[in-house]
Amino acid sequence: MALLVRLAVFGLAASGFFIIGEGQVQANIAENILSGRGFMLSRAMFHDPDPRRDARLIFFRETGGFYGALLPEQPTTFFVPGYALFEAFIFMITSPGNILAVVGAQLALGVLTVLLGLRLASRFLSGRWYIAAGIFMALDPFELYYQAIPVTQALFSLLFIAGLLLSVRFLEKPDISRGVWAGLLWGVAFLVRPAALPMILWLAVAILLSWKFSRRVIPALLLMFVCFGVVLTPWVLRNKKTMGHYQLLPLQGGVQMWEFNGRIFTDAFLDEQPGATLLYGPVRDTWLSRLNSAEFAEFPEFTTESEFERDSILYSRQSRFIRSNPGVFLHLSACRFAEFFKPFPLNQFSPVHTLAGLVSFFWVGIFFFSGVLILLRRGWSGVFMSGVIVGYVLMHLLTASGTPHRVALDIPLMIASLTAVKYSVSRFTAGKTHP
Repeated sequence: MALLVRLAVFGLAASGFFIIGEGQVQANIAENILSGRGFMLSRAMFHDPDPRRDARLIFFRETGGFYGALLPEQPTTFFVPGYALFEAFIFMITSPGNILAVVGAQLALGVLTVLLGLRLASRFLSGRWYIAAGIFMALDPFELYYQAIPVTQALFSLLFIAGLLLSVRFLEKPDISRGVWAGLLWGVAFLVRPAALPMILWLAVAILLSWKFSRRVIPALLLMFVCFGVVLTPWVLRNKKTMGHYQLLPLQGGVQMWEFNGRIFTDAFLDEQPGATLLYGPVRDTWLSRLNSAEFAEFPEFTTESEFERDSILYSRQSRFIRSNPGVFLHLSACRFAEFFKPFPLNQFSPVHTLAGLVSFFWVGIFFFSGVLILLRRGWSGVFMSGVIVGYVLMHLLTASGTPHRVALDIPLMIASLTAVKYSVSRFTAGKTHP
């Protein structure tokens, strides 16, 4: 099922059905890497090359730099490099700018993601519930969509699920080889999306607690972190050489904080798409007239500042804005919860999109929390999975949210939710049998 549906999606992609959107950015960086220009964005990317797209999209608006902060024609640390390197590799073996080849590779990797998801599910589900998990994983429309366009989610989903499976095995038997592979895998995952960083830290805590700080697990954990550091060291040294700073995290934290907090209260929000105004418009209406330190919500007018300085300024301003308006932050976090778990798009789409989302994900939002609690009773593997789910959700509720941020967690959420559904059905059946 996973293979057949992805073949159909590839056919749609080949016909131009999917709008590439923000994926043009990483593709442009990948082409620059391949051409020897390095990890940088071309000036041409200030202008959207696809006339079908909505001109209001923030990432194609010049505000002193791409996304308001990324300077063109200069080495950048705005993104981590993993996905651009992946695209550059695909371009190298096919042809520069061959987006369809990237999509084909992502869809093929998507089948592997489903297989790894099944291996992970086998530790918590069996029988018809295991089969149901496989069906939902194979046909998840959100995974399919992000595998059909050139964005980081498809590659990160594969690495994330592989990392979770290896982590569970490491928990079961913390030997040296599994520690090495866990460190390498989570390091590569971080270079695609930094959301992998808390996962390796939680894994170390879970192993120490589950093995009661036994000396036998310490060498494996140390090697895990050494291998994790080995993967990341070239990136950190490159940033020191080209940017003048030892930098591990990408320099987009300030922009992201503005986009999900201050922007709601600026004129930039007035041209937002209907889905965003539907969800965040009431927050703006409620708080706009009684904001504290409202000036820090505005996006600065940058001139000659470096990328590092821009991120620092934005981060500082948005931090002050949030501290001055804790009620606003709580209100926005509640909206981010809704945006994270929404089963269908809030903008205008075909009813088919809504139906697919309702069937594939609506039930997850109902059962996932109960499933997290049930997993806590499944030994340390279940505790680890519960911690991953809760930590990943909280991380995005506090920072940035939406389907693109959630999609890598779809498989763990489905496993947890099916665990709760199974429990509910068994209790209901028992109640009917023994009134």
